[in-house]
Amino acid sequence: MELRSENERWSIPDPSLEASPLTEEGMQEMEADFSEVKIVKYIRDVEFANVGGTSLKLQLLLPSVSSEEEKRPLILFIRGSAWQKQSVVPGIPQLVEMARRGFIIASVEYRPAPDYHFPVQSDDGWRALQFLTENAEAMGWDTSRLAAWGSSSGAHTALLMALMPQYRQEQVRIRAVVDYYGPAWLPAMIDYHSTSTEHLDQVLGVPIKEHLDLAKKASPVSYLKGENEVPAVLILHGDKDKSCSFEQSVILYRKMREAGRDVTMYRMHNAAHGGSPFWTTKTMDLVEDFLREKLDWKKA
Repeated sequence: MELRSENERWSIPDPSLEASPLTEEGMQEMEADFSEVKIVKYIRDVEFANVGGTSLKLQLLLPSVSSEEEKRPLILFIRGSAWQKQSVVPGIPQLVEMARRGFIIASVEYRPAPDYHFPVQSDDGWRALQFLTENAEAMGWDTSRLAAWGSSSGAHTALLMALMPQYRQEQVRIRAVVDYYGPAWLPAMIDYHSTSTEHLDQVLGVPIKEHLDLAKKASPVSYLKGENEVPAVLILHGDKDKSCSFEQSVILYRKMREAGRDVTMYRMHNAAHGGSPFWTTKTMDLVEDFLREKLDWKKA
């Protein structure tokens, strides 16, 4: 997959080339600053898999690089949708800021409920990662540095990808998860609001009230115990969330701490389900600092 155009390659300075000695009276000079990424390339609708005739696509944000050898971390982003059909493209502008901070971003879609059921969504997330791994060199991705970030049902999917045993044999390892107001213990979501039980029935493919064992199996909290490695998790959740109970993140936070896992949680006071408080400069600083620490990727 060709991701860097010839024009982009011309913009990377050749270390063997001497700077031009030409100058003129009154000419001013400014040193080229490669420490900040201000150019981000958006590659739209890349098909990463076709499953039973269903085409699955991702949106790719590639930050500029200052050398051919430069490698960057990858954030796999999963947009929430109550597990229904996602509307991925409208959320891309919010992710550009993190790409400008140097991270490669791949925003992926999954096959939606009610036609497709747990664990299809997290399976599709790993299909995307397999595709991205195959194209890591073209992207400039340092495959030792991988994070998953999701909002709402996308956070639920990201957590399952990071925690469920069947994914631990994959080529790459999720080292950090950013959880934006995601469901973590599905039984506690029953009857939370007028459509919560219906959405849970649809993603499970059966009535949740009659299949609580399956609901527990589909809950990230179920995979925290034992000797298995668990990535660091950053949780942000509004305490006025009418869609996904604030209690969901409290349960995850409490259970991770009880299991001795690496977890940080921020109560977003007066925030609802998503919205601008989650995308402020202050919040992006918090997410960036967390990811740089957990991925061991320090600022130059």
